[in-house]
Amino acid sequence: MTTPTDIIATLPYLVGVPPDPGLVVLAMRGRGVHSAFRGDLDRLDAAGDPLKRAAAPVDTAASEGCTALVIVAYGPPERVTPYVDGLLSAARERALTVLDALRVTEGRYWSYTCGRAGCCPAGGTVVNVDSSTIPADAVLHGLVPVQPLHSAAGDAARVRALLEPVGGEERAAMDALAEKAEARARLMLERGMRGALTDRGLSAALAAVRAERSGRGITGREELAWLGTYLTETRVRDEMWARITAETAPAHQELWSRVARHLPRRLRAAPASLLAVAAWQRDDRALAAAALDAALTADPGYSMAVLMSRALAWGLPVERWREFTPRWLRERSEYPEE
Repeated sequence: MTTPTDIIATLPYLVGVPPDPGLVVLAMRGRGVHSAFRGDLDRLDAAGDPLKRAAAPVDTAASEGCTALVIVAYGPPERVTPYVDGLLSAARERALTVLDALRVTEGRYWSYTCGRAGCCPAGGTVVNVDSSTIPADAVLHGLVPVQPLHSAAGDAARVRALLEPVGGEERAAMDALAEKAEARARLMLERGMRGALTDRGLSAALAAVRAERSGRGITGREELAWLGTYLTETRVRDEMWARITAETAPAHQELWSRVARHLPRRLRAAPASLLAVAAWQRDDRALAAAALDAALTADPGYSMAVLMSRALAWGLPVERWREFTPRWLRERSEYPEE
């Protein structure tokens, strides 16, 4: 990639159709592209201010030994420039070189790093990928643009089945049981019994995961109501969060999907966030995104969902998920593995 046109022509072979509006960040190590991150602006907008959102891909690039970045933003300047500024600032803080930072808008590109009118005119430059040798070289090497993993229609139906709240008599019964469980939990807290509540919650949650992994998933209304109530205790939720691995993710996905569907909206943020982590572990980005949307609909400021949204919005690799769990929990937990 020697020109801006080459960079733009390369992206479909690295990330598929670039998001518009959105951003793509290429992390360079040596003379090649080590990793690529793409962020849909509509999702990034919900994940915090631009400076914080920009840190995730830059931190990942630095930790993996990359030394340079290439940034390409798609969309109008008023939307994408704050994000590009955030990426440039984060790169400076981590001593990463930005080889180029481009904006592509309505078929033309501009550079944020070049101010020379001779090569970067104020009116932009027409994007002409036909003038690049990248597509032809890709064909010669048997490469094709990255394709979506699932159809949008298929994803919508599958995700809806895993997240749609129960209705009718089941809804009424679950709402009543959830109110009773919450009232009993509040009484324990008023009596200074938070430790006992946490212990009971961990015991119940770990047992539920064990049952799910053995093929005996819990379906009792009272059990589901209590699990949702226990998850309002941050320690219980975080212990579950830290235990979601590639091996355990299928069981966690089934369990927390069922819990989230049965709970009233006010209790849905925690199980939906855990469902998102499990889906992310399985590289199911569509379900993870929908679960985070459900969590933030239930509680717009829910910190776990906001944090996970930042990671997911940039397509960070699942191998880095533990960096998004609470630090104290990564270092030590007094509770045994399930």
